[in-house]
Amino acid sequence: MKALNFSSQKKRQSAFTLIEIMVATVIMIVLTGLVIQITSEVLKVWSRSSGKLSANAEARIVMDLLTQDLETAVFRNNGQRWLEAETKDIASVAGYQPQTINLLLFSPALDRPLEDKNSNDIPGDICAVQYELVYQNPVNGGTSKAEDNMFALHRRVIDPSTTFNRIMGAGNQETFASWAGDIVTPAVTISLDVYPAPEDPQNYLAGHVANFIVEFYVIDNDGDEVKVPSPINFGGTTPTVGSGATADLAFPLAYAEISLTILSDEGTKLLQNLAANRGGTGFDTGDGGGIVRQHGEVFTRRVNLLARPL
Repeated sequence: MKALNFSSQKKRQSAFTLIEIMVATVIMIVLTGLVIQITSEVLKVWSRSSGKLSANAEARIVMDLLTQDLETAVFRNNGQRWLEAETKDIASVAGYQPQTINLLLFSPALDRPLEDKNSNDIPGDICAVQYELVYQNPVNGGTSKAEDNMFALHRRVIDPSTTFNRIMGAGNQETFASWAGDIVTPAVTISLDVYPAPEDPQNYLAGHVANFIVEFYVIDNDGDEVKVPSPINFGGTTPTVGSGATADLAFPLAYAEISLTILSDEGTKLLQNLAANRGGTGFDTGDGGGIVRQHGEVFTRRVNLLARPL
């Protein structure tokens, strides 16, 4: 009988007390909270890092293609227009007013179409190239839903045959009105689909581009660098630079300064929410500029214009 009592007493003494369970629970809660906080901070750092990598990738795509097009741009002193760059107005987004230009030029784009749909070679190499910044749904081009819209840079490349037959030459090339902003029908000698207007999603190049600026400079007779004000028209009926321009700008284009502001994924989402009047962004209504300043990164590059007009 005594042995039985001793065994029962031993079992009772080996159990956890309520205080021990409570202490263990508190410790577990504290440790779980610390793990959650550390994980949250790691995720924030990862999100910022991935957003920066994404912005770098978008900027590199634009910079490389634009550098290629500008370095190989074609210029002639023959009374025809060879380049246009003019400030473009875009409606403000949540109080933010982007800075951008509409850029059109001729260049032997390396990504030009080489064959038509019937596998026939497309002759020539000089293409009409256009860059334009838009704010819209990148999938369907619509603008009705503010939460779906984003800044994107579009690039349109028109094949050499259509460029030569429908865009270049007297009657078309004095200005760029025959193709700037319009649908372009391919030349009858090739089998290709029509080229949609620049804002069409088919011309999407890179997203999250909140500012797109290209400034052009000439070197005058004194060796001074002179910035060409907008609009920049090289050649044509109303040249503002090069042959036929005013004396202080009657020089070949020497180089261009490219400036891009790329928004992170987080910044784009915040801007979309602010434009849709959603709360929880941490920014006042109409402070889209604050989002761009906080979540945007500026990339710049100087590009020497290698071609000299003949």
